[in-house]
Amino acid sequence: MGDWHVNPSSTEIMADSGTSLNMLPEQDYVKIFDHFFKDKNCMKLPNTLDACDCTAEEHLAIPDIDFKINGVEYKIPREQWYERNEEHSMCVIKFMHGPGKDAWILGVNFFMNYYTVFDYENKKIGFAPSIKYGHAQGKTFINWVFSDFKKLPATLLNLVGVTEITN
Repeated sequence: MGDWHVNPSSTEIMADSGTSLNMLPEQDYVKIFDHFFKDKNCMKLPNTLDACDCTAEEHLAIPDIDFKINGVEYKIPREQWYERNEEHSMCVIKFMHGPGKDAWILGVNFFMNYYTVFDYENKKIGFAPSIKYGHAQGKTFINWVFSDFKKLPATLLNLVGVTEITN
């Protein structure tokens, strides 16, 4: 992460196309949070994500994440894991975490940058850069995250259906 190197607590990684955001073991999340955000004004949002006050300059100071899987380097651009909402001058940390998690789980904020092929017969997974890699993303996610601030309806998606929640 920029000039800072993290030794993850686990070398296990899972690719889960059904996971909304990358999920980290709690101790890895805390390492990252403490390094970049400990001295910032941060808060837990109703959706359990953390958000911090941040100017445009502070947002740009946060690096992309580079990591290796079997010797191949992959990148999660800053916007995919630390996205800024200009209206509120806040940034949201787009990682899920929790006690008892012992592997990194790659979610949609990884898959937005890489095509993934699951070869069940040979028990292999392949990744290749997406044509969307490095392109600006839509604001649907960040608008949903901050919908409580705006007092607008929020929509939650699940496998059963769509539920609208009004504030």
